[in-house]
Amino acid sequence: MRARIPSVSRWALMVLLPAVLAACIVAPPPPPPHPPVVAEVHVATAPPPPQVETPPPPPAPNWYWIGGHWRWDGVRYAWVPGHWVEPRPNEVFVPAHWSLEGGVWVFHPGGWRHVAGPPPVAVVDVPVAPPPPRVEIIPPAPGPAYFWVAGFWRWDHGTHVWIGGHWEASRPGYHWAPAHWVAAGPNWRYVPGQWRAN
Repeated sequence: MRARIPSVSRWALMVLLPAVLAACIVAPPPPPPHPPVVAEVHVATAPPPPQVETPPPPPAPNWYWIGGHWRWDGVRYAWVPGHWVEPRPNEVFVPAHWSLEGGVWVFHPGGWRHVAGPPPVAVVDVPVAPPPPRVEIIPPAPGPAYFWVAGFWRWDHGTHVWIGGHWEASRPGYHWAPAHWVAAGPNWRYVPGQWRAN
């Protein structure tokens, strides 16, 4: 004799099915974990040139790419790959970088910085999301006190135009906040790169 399986009412299916389907939604993956770093790392030898990275697709349209960097593991330099970050209101992510100070290389960890004051140029809101960032071939640095500013998309005469990356001389007491786009309602807002006081 076969056991009888109780039937499920149509009402129960209508109530339970949306809850089951909602539990199947997958959140974007978190950024890769970074090894812990000490704020003040001093190294006698210069870091190697940055590695060329191919960013994977962003977890969401408004995220922006932060390129990788070299960290010192106590014996040698080790590459920490880049990752996507989700924009935060009134903040900018300053990438990790090295600077030559007093004859030694000092590591400055990446992190979020508050953006105070008005933007340095007029706000640009556009109805079209920027394309994914391009892969750039990074040439050798012109000198030891330079850091790489990654390329970005700029809105120009009704279309996104790629502005290639370049080496920039470090400025003591300042950090570079990279250019990026953020979602602003149905539009996209361009936040230009700029120097900010530490």
